[in-house]
Amino acid sequence: MKNSWLLGLALFGAAHAAQAVSVTLEQATQMALNADPRIEEQRANVAAAQALIQKVDGEGGIRASVNLYAGLAPKATNGIFTNGSNTCPAGQGCTVRTDGMSLNDGITVSGGVTASIIQPLYTFGKLENYRTAAEYNKKFKTEEVALAKGQTWLTVRRAYYGYLTARDTRQFLVGVRQQLADTEGPLTKKAEEGKSPMRDVYALQNGLGLLDRYIAEAQGVEAIALDGLKTIIGVPIKDDLSVADAHIEPVALPSGNLQQFAQQALDDRPEMKMAQSGLAALRSYVAARKADYYPDLYAGILLAGQYTPGRERVNNPYIYDPLNMGIATPVVGLKWDFNPGVLKANVSDAEAQLQGAVAKAQLAQMGIPFQVSEAYHGAESLKQQIAALDKARAASRRWMISSFLDFQAGLVDGGVLALAVAGNTQTQVDYLRAINDYNLKVAELKLATGEYPQ
Repeated sequence: MKNSWLLGLALFGAAHAAQAVSVTLEQATQMALNADPRIEEQRANVAAAQALIQKVDGEGGIRASVNLYAGLAPKATNGIFTNGSNTCPAGQGCTVRTDGMSLNDGITVSGGVTASIIQPLYTFGKLENYRTAAEYNKKFKTEEVALAKGQTWLTVRRAYYGYLTARDTRQFLVGVRQQLADTEGPLTKKAEEGKSPMRDVYALQNGLGLLDRYIAEAQGVEAIALDGLKTIIGVPIKDDLSVADAHIEPVALPSGNLQQFAQQALDDRPEMKMAQSGLAALRSYVAARKADYYPDLYAGILLAGQYTPGRERVNNPYIYDPLNMGIATPVVGLKWDFNPGVLKANVSDAEAQLQGAVAKAQLAQMGIPFQVSEAYHGAESLKQQIAALDKARAASRRWMISSFLDFQAGLVDGGVLALAVAGNTQTQVDYLRAINDYNLKVAELKLATGEYPQ
């Protein structure tokens, strides 16, 4: 169900207001969790799994079967004896007619009904194991919803941090370009007057051109990231959207050590719960398939009736006419659906699926700690890189400013200034990218340990 924030955003879009809506990371995450069709798809699979449980329950309930039919049948009149009656007077020899299925008396329409009401009493474990398998299958599908939420949660952060990084990079580059562009005119005039070499003008113009190239690149990444964020949170691309954060900042690294994170992942990751549910479901499924070798014990009522106009009814317990009869009786029985080849194949298939699930569970137990380790060490490394780049960017900025002042004073040439500008630009851009990469590694660590909305 859409939250109030999404409703407010929809009202904003309908009103075509000039001011863009601003979203925080958490607001964007909640909107995405409400809007992502991939999550709804997995929820539909959970509903289908619940329907399978209901189907198994239905197999254990009362079953009713009714069949109405009509057809053609021969008429039969003039009694059961050749004397034309249904009685045999004393002292007379009577012969039973043998033309019961002939068409001597004509053809008529015959109609009938067969019905049964059956209640299974004992199935040798079929229903119990199939239901247990269905219940664990639902748990399995429920964890797939959590997996889909995790991917959405991570995608929002990738788009959000990517947008902030590109925007900060663009703004920084624009600022540097503005500083350099302000000196182009005076420098050109000095060169034309012969007070400075033209190579300084060319060096400055080369730097401005490169800055324009990098600014255009940052603008493209910025626009793509923002459109990606709109898409994942369910906002039309044509609508206005902004983010609440003024700049990208490093997020806090979760407290704990690698061993704790690895154990948390084995306890909380949806994949581990899926492995447990999948194994339990397949074990019950194998048991149910093996139980298919045995019959079903049932009790119920059988009903049958047939009526054929044009055939006289014979009320004699020793004479049965299937075209004119009625019966209703309680029954207790055993029912087999027995095909040895198919049953054996079904059991083998179930056992093979179980073996595959065991292998996947073992792979998850091996792979998940490595995923945690990769994210943990990556985040720690990037945290140290950010600290180092933070010191370097302060020095590179002072280097650029002092070179710029020396350049204006004629103490250094354009090559020295270009080198300082390039160094400062590279350091600042690397710093912003390191923060982006670090924030994503922290998000990957949380995803790897199951620390996200499930």
